[in-house]
Amino acid sequence: MNRAQQRITVEQRRQQVAVMYLHGQFQSTIARELGISQQSVSVDLKRLRKEWLASAVRDFDEAKSVELAKIDELERTYWTGWENSLKQREITVSKRRTGKTPGDEASVRRETPMGDARFLDGVLRCITLRCDLLGFSTSTEAVKSLGNSLAGLLVQAEAQVAVSPSVSFVEA
Repeated sequence: MNRAQQRITVEQRRQQVAVMYLHGQFQSTIARELGISQQSVSVDLKRLRKEWLASAVRDFDEAKSVELAKIDELERTYWTGWENSLKQREITVSKRRTGKTPGDEASVRRETPMGDARFLDGVLRCITLRCDLLGFSTSTEAVKSLGNSLAGLLVQAEAQVAVSPSVSFVEA
């Protein structure tokens, strides 16, 4: 048997080991049913787990990339909406006159809007989603938590000073 045939045989055996293992069979049972040693099953499972992990990482990275692309497209749409909401508009008002001199009267008014802030809220949500997906927000939360903890310690220390006047803080 040449190397290519051996490789195919090993791959086929690993597929069988994987199926049996995923069905909850013990290594000793798999070894007995396939006519191989338990050590071979263990080596096959080690290799399979490594492949499964690599595949899961690739799949996770791919899914993350797809979601980031969706967020990017959504953010572009929000920015376009924001820019359009800033454009000068012409508003035409027509009025029909009645009475002594009947007729139509039209006027054009130009308006430069301040922009629709809902689009900026959408941009901010996209940035927040992106940071969450990339794991940046957990460090931000940790910094906020640390800041709150430090503020709490300062309040406790100031309360202690109020109770014990012998302790004082020197400002730098």
